Amino acid sequence: MLSLNPNKKSLSIIGIRPKQKVRTDLSLTSLLDMFTILLVFLLKSFSADGQMMTNTEDLTLPESTSHKEPRSAPIIAVTKEWLMFDDRPLVKIEELKADSDLLIQPLQASLQQSREFSEKLGEIDTRVGFNGTVDIMGDREASFAVIKRVMFTCGHVGFNNMQLAVYQKE
Repeated sequence: MLSLNPNKKSLSIIGIRPKQKVRTDLSLTSLLDMFTILLVFLLKSFSADGQMMTNTEDLTLPESTSHKEPRSAPIIAVTKEWLMFDDRPLVKIEELKADSDLLIQPLQASLQQSREFSEKLGEIDTRVGFNGTVDIMGDREASFAVIKRVMFTCGHVGFNNMQLAVYQKE
């Protein structure tokens, strides 16, 4: 039986209860804790020591037991087909093998440009100036003659601190 009496007691006696407003509070403390943990996890999983080096398909690095971390420096890659500087192809390896000159002209020009840029940055901030360091990523099957010419060109421009990139053995 439905009574249209506005008296709330009579409505509840009949079995129809008035709608109660449910109030829910959202706890910001627990949400902040969750986001903080998530942020720390993501930062730890994406942080990398040293320098990120991209590896191409035709480049197989040798293995080493060294534990020294690489520093930030220009990267020269000697793949099976190309000589590359900072992921830009410079010269085909076949062309290098055909040439007998020790100095590789396109590599020299790129290194000189990188050195000048670093020196200009060093005038602004001494922490990021030119330090003469270059990373060489040489394919495991790369010819020693090509690697020697790359090292000669680096030394000629003033990049005397050469680091060879390798896979670290466990």
